[in-house]
Parts: sequence; structure tokens; C-alpha cells
Amino acid sequence: MKACVVGGGISGLTASILLKKHFDSVYLIEQGDQLGGLLSSVSDELGNSYDQGTHIPEKTGVAEIDEILFDEQDLSENWHALSPLVTGNYFAGSWDNTTQTIDARKLPAALYQQGVGEFMQLVDTPDSSSIEAYLNSTLGPTFYQHLAEPIIKKLYGSEVDCASLAVRTGVNYFGAGRIKAFDKATTQVLKTHPSFDSKLGFHSAAEYETLLAEQGVLLPEYYYPKGERGAEVWINKLTAKAQKVGVEILTSQQVVKINSKAKVITSVQLSDGQVLDCQLVYWSAPPIFALKAAQLEIATAPISFRTANLLHYTLDTKPNNDIAHYLWNWDACSPIFRITLYHNIRKNKQYQLTAEILSSKEGASEISLEQGLKDLKAMGLIAESTQVLSSLKQTIHNTFPVPTHDFAKLTDAHYQQLTQHFDNFILSGRFSGRCWLQGDVLKLAQQEIQEFCSEF
Repeated sequence: MKACVVGGGISGLTASILLKKHFDSVYLIEQGDQLGGLLSSVSDELGNSYDQGTHIPEKTGVAEIDEILFDEQDLSENWHALSPLVTGNYFAGSWDNTTQTIDARKLPAALYQQGVGEFMQLVDTPDSSSIEAYLNSTLGPTFYQHLAEPIIKKLYGSEVDCASLAVRTGVNYFGAGRIKAFDKATTQVLKTHPSFDSKLGFHSAAEYETLLAEQGVLLPEYYYPKGERGAEVWINKLTAKAQKVGVEILTSQQVVKINSKAKVITSVQLSDGQVLDCQLVYWSAPPIFALKAAQLEIATAPISFRTANLLHYTLDTKPNNDIAHYLWNWDACSPIFRITLYHNIRKNKQYQLTAEILSSKEGASEISLEQGLKDLKAMGLIAESTQVLSSLKQTIHNTFPVPTHDFAKLTDAHYQQLTQHFDNFILSGRFSGRCWLQGDVLKLAQQEIQEFCSEF
């Protein structure tokens, strides 16, 4: 029995190790020259390392998966424990170091009072297909216009038609779907009502964790690998585990043809001409490449992607935050939307941070390390006297899809087309449109692998 895993990111690596428990041979195929995907690390001119975005591994609560992701025997020795994960946000000219949730009370008094009046009247469950309509019917027009809409525009572009964005988007993940609007005591009372619970955020992560504990839910556990290369150390650990159990890793290769008979994939052909027989294909790469390789008709729609601009800095003095692992900027003062504070994550005295900006492909050239530094100083995160010891701008195109209705329909169409055409094909959770967060993707992968293998 042989299985092919396409895509060498965290999903593909984990799936390959899971599959090796059931298959004699497992091939992990990655088009790049190294594994990791977005979990890779980069270095500047002085050799200082930064991650490609904020990726802090979390236990899934599923023993089989967590045994792969982490070495239980050496957690204390080789991992930084980051529980609870600490975040904060910048809005209306000041920092909130307790939560990423935007605080409506920072709006001018008249706007705040008008917004509260609308907010309190909205108690019905919305039936909306667009994020604009949904947030207008939960937060109200004033809070939508002055809190949520600017975040959406920051993420997906000032020209985006918010009515074209689907409800099930990363917008809620980024923090636009919930707000702080009252004091802690009032919020606790209102959150006993389901309607207000869904649109009011906690005042701190500690409150949320207390609720989970009261409900008997395991608190999330976050870890970050020790080592100079940051998140890449984790990928190296997983790669070593995959090799140890016998996964055959093939880099700089693409699947150019999928051969099948009567809805069953029999083999795949690689870009170097090699043909691999297989009884299962687990696909964790964009599905359009599978459709092309299978010579299936490809549905199309007008979709677009955002470019990620990562501004990496090593500084001579410590940023003005000793607690947060990462921060969100919801203020219009800067296009920066997220900041990673490595000295709080890696627990060292090397003062590094990464500021992230999403842009159009054409707009990426206008984003500079110099302006990013000015913005960070203007927000008060780093002192005016701070000097940059080394830096690096990293531009990654086609990272975040703009989550329009067309994109959602296209994602579902590709998923249905591939899974209905083949009986032995698994499409990874994120690319199937069924889940977004890393832990959910891995749990879905394990479930689908178990279901497929139980049929043998």
C-alpha cells in the first residue's frame, strides 16, 4: 500500500506521519526546495532569524496528533511554554495590553453613545450572507462603520466592496466580529444572553480561560521551539520524525498528472517524469493544481489575493512591551496589522520584531522598512532613540485570498469536483474551505485519514 502527500507544510508533514502508520510507503511531494510552507524562517544580512508570520504551535488535544507535533519527553528542555498566549491591540492612539478585541469606548463620545443605542437593540440572530450585512445587523451601523469596516479595508484593500465578502471569512478570526463596549461587570451580565455573547469580547484572556475551566474544557497550550531558527526548528523536528518512520521526501517536484481508473487514482506523475503508484492521495496544496493534473474542467471566478509584506527588524533597545507575544494594530495611523515580539516569545535579550502589512501585488513596492519603523515609533511601541541593527523586507505574493462570495463558491466547487470524482483523494481542510485554524485543519486531517483507512 502506497500513499502520496502533496504539499510539505505543517498539514502535509503531519498527514504523512499519520499515514505511515497505515501504508507501507508514503511519498511527501513538495514543489519548493525545502519543507515548511509558511512556517519557514528567513535571515537578514547579519544572520538574524525571523518567522514568516506569527505561528505559535498549539496542542490540539488529540493525543495522536500532539505526539507528532511535540516531543513530550523534552518539552521543558526544547520548547518555550507560552500559555497563556498574550496579545493586545492599538486603537485610537493607545494600547490595550489585555486583548486583541477593539474597544468601542475609545470612539468620540457622541459616536460611542449612538453606537451603543444601535448595538443594544440588535438581539435577533442575523441571517446574512455577506460580512457587511452580518456586522451591520450585529454591531450596528455606527460600530460597523467606525470599528469593523476600517479593519476589513486594512486587510483586504481600501477598494474592496465589503458587501462582496462572505460571512465565513478570516475577518472574524482577525477580530472584527467582536468588540468591547462596556465595563467588565456589564459585559459579564450581557454575555449571559446568546446574542450579546456572540458579539462582545472578553476584557482579558484570563476571563476566557476561566470560563473554559468552569466548563471543563482543557485550556489551550502553546509552545515555541528553542533554537536560533525559530519556527523553522519545529519544521526540522517534524521532518526528522517523518524520515525516521520512513516517509520518502521528494522536494523540487510537482505532480503534473494524476492517473485514474473508475474513480480511483492509480498513480501520479512528477515533473521529473517519475511515476508513483498509490492507493491514496492527500492534497494539501491549492486544489487548482490537482484539477490541472487530473485534466478536469476548472471552474473559474474573478478572485484576487493579497500580498504579505513582512518587515523584520533587529533593534538595539527593547520594545516598550514586556508581556505580549504578538499585537494587532486596528488604528488607521498605519497599514501594519500585526506585530510579532520575538523577545517575549523566545525569552531572550535579542530585540527583534516583525511587522506585517497586507497589500495588493502592485502596492508592495511602496511599503518600506523606513516607513514601518516610523510607524512603530509613532505608536510608541519602540522609543524614538531606537536604532536598527539589521533588517529585512520580505514580500510574499498570493498569501491571503480576498474572501468574496465568488471565492467561497469556487472553493466549494473545487472541493466537490475533486472529492466526487475520486474515491481515494483527501483535500486538506484549509483548501477545502471547511476550516481555517491550524489545529482544526490537523484534526480534520486525522479524522479523514482514519475514516479512509478503516475501509481497508
